[in-house]
Amino acid sequence: MLRFAAFLAPFAAAVLIQSASLTAFAQSPTTTVNLPTESGPNTGPLVPLTPGQEPRVFDPSLIDKSVDPCGNFYRFSCNGWFKRTPLPADQTSYGRFTELYELNRLHLKQILEQAAAPAATAQRSANEQKIGDEYSSCMDTATINKLGVAPLQPELDRIAALKTVAQLPALLAHLHSIGVNAFFGLGSNQDFADSNSVISFYGSGGLGLPERDYYTRTDAKSQEQRRQYEAHVRKIFTLVGEPEPRAAKDAETVLAIETRLAKASLTVTEQRDPQNLNHPTDVAAFSRELTHFSLADYVAAAHAPTAGRANDMEPKFFAEFNTLLADTPLVQIKTYLRWQLLHAYAGTSLPESFDRENWHFYSHILNGAQEQQARWKRCTSRVDGELGEALGQVYVTKYFPPADKQRALDMTLAIEQAMDKDLDALDWMSPETKVKAKDKLRTVMNKIGYPDKWRDYSNLQIVSGDALGNQMRATAFEVARDLAKIGKPVDKGEWGMTPPTVDAYYNGQQNNVNFPAGILQAPFFSGKEDDAANYGDMGSTVGHELTHGFDDEGRQFDKDGNLKNWWSKEDEDKFNARADCEVKQYDAIEAVPGVHLNGKLTLGENLADLGGLWLAWLAWLDKAQTAHIDMAAKVDGYTPDQRFWIAYAQSWCTQTRPEQLRTQAQTDPHAPDEYRANTVLSDLPEFAKSFSCRKTARMVSSAPCRVW
Repeated sequence: MLRFAAFLAPFAAAVLIQSASLTAFAQSPTTTVNLPTESGPNTGPLVPLTPGQEPRVFDPSLIDKSVDPCGNFYRFSCNGWFKRTPLPADQTSYGRFTELYELNRLHLKQILEQAAAPAATAQRSANEQKIGDEYSSCMDTATINKLGVAPLQPELDRIAALKTVAQLPALLAHLHSIGVNAFFGLGSNQDFADSNSVISFYGSGGLGLPERDYYTRTDAKSQEQRRQYEAHVRKIFTLVGEPEPRAAKDAETVLAIETRLAKASLTVTEQRDPQNLNHPTDVAAFSRELTHFSLADYVAAAHAPTAGRANDMEPKFFAEFNTLLADTPLVQIKTYLRWQLLHAYAGTSLPESFDRENWHFYSHILNGAQEQQARWKRCTSRVDGELGEALGQVYVTKYFPPADKQRALDMTLAIEQAMDKDLDALDWMSPETKVKAKDKLRTVMNKIGYPDKWRDYSNLQIVSGDALGNQMRATAFEVARDLAKIGKPVDKGEWGMTPPTVDAYYNGQQNNVNFPAGILQAPFFSGKEDDAANYGDMGSTVGHELTHGFDDEGRQFDKDGNLKNWWSKEDEDKFNARADCEVKQYDAIEAVPGVHLNGKLTLGENLADLGGLWLAWLAWLDKAQTAHIDMAAKVDGYTPDQRFWIAYAQSWCTQTRPEQLRTQAQTDPHAPDEYRANTVLSDLPEFAKSFSCRKTARMVSSAPCRVW
């Protein structure tokens, strides 16, 4: 996955980032979830949910009554899940999100196998031909192994033919078009100053490790990981035919170049502040700064605009890139490019020896997976990543009825109404700023389930039996589609997630919340369960995404999506003081021995978790009052308000390997799931009241944090 890709819509904040095991089509891992601290992960065979076996949003069988809910509510709510759900050997983490993701993946497998079946060939639609042939090509390991690296040879030859640095811009434009993350990235995004304009964004890239600090940290574990990464690069070079001595030297070259790029890049914490990424310029001025790289040649070869506004997201990085080209021998630049090409395709498109080595480093070494996932799982995820709306169109027809879409919309509107009332009750915000906050809230666009207009894949050629070629063409299709948006009107109906995705997000520059069909089902949302459970679980997710519009990043954008300060200085200072409470609260958490959470990195998600649950609670109380719910009546032994809190905590039940937990703590803006449950709940007196917790109880914070 391109490092730069995360910046093209930098403020599309999600409720969670799925683990590497859930994004098998990516080349480097993303992370989520945590290992319960009071016991290690269970291991052993996992019996997954099967189609038709629906989990519950509020599940009393998961509760461990031997645990005091006021002592550790996460363990109270989830111990039963831990006992019945061992951590699969092919997963770096496994939670209720994963549980649903795997059930969705079974649904997608059925769709893909039907589309790929020889008997269906004559009756297939154009989209069914594409998804079926791409899936069958990915599954055809015999052909992939037989072809070896031959399908990649034209690209290796193209790099080998590079004679001068002056030829690099055209070559780099081509490599970027096929998904090779070398040096930097170019993409389209809305202008920070004018959200109605789509302009060119240039950002840092070119790293094989998860993020820049992997190259700079000096602790023993980080040094070991760099040695393991260098060994991985060397191994990939030997698989393509290099003698061991040359492969070892080339791996050293790659690490040296990537270290230079990393040191010039922003940290993951710095990247969260949009002000750090806002450096408006124009293509001509930016070109003059790159004295050793012809930007004109690059944009011409990339078929991107040769004039107009642009954003140089990281000036320090591009200055170092310019210097690197001047003082680095061409042979070393070619070595680096060759590695980036191999790195981009060392998954399901190349022989199994490459695929296993790629898994061994990124999933096993960095994140602790014990077995590689089944091929069908990775191929299903790949098709979802490459042809997500073609596959998603079939998926929603079968699995997302209109009634579910309407229920989700009704809940979203109810929580937005709750936020409107909550703004009135804030004692720290001035009336003038409240008016502007309400203006922003009332212009939020709600997107539920799937796009109103499906993506047109008619220009994308998918060829049966050509796994690597299909990946290249699918990537080139997406890159071209993205660059074509520059200078065009903003399409606010476009989605950044595919319909089957078990996730949700807020887009700050478009001021919209997005809930794919994949997450709008049990164990997070169900028409078969009461409002207490649904609001505690899915309602908190809706509130989470809505709160992102007012977190430390989202609050910097106005109602139209412009990076514009609409706060009074006094209100801004009060917000920052309250937010700093949460920074310190999460800084104090030690995720694994010697590695604490980064409160500034996780601040936006922590604000959204706490604010989102509070909004869901307010909306649920309104709903309960309107429906005349008996708040003392128990179902499955618990009152409605208790079921609300339990449903929230149970959404985070997760097993995670310590290796991934380390990666998460260092790279992920989401806190581990135990703290997304316990820390958030400990800040809410309403929770403590529901379970009659004493003021001295572990689940009652002596200094609770609250912004929204």
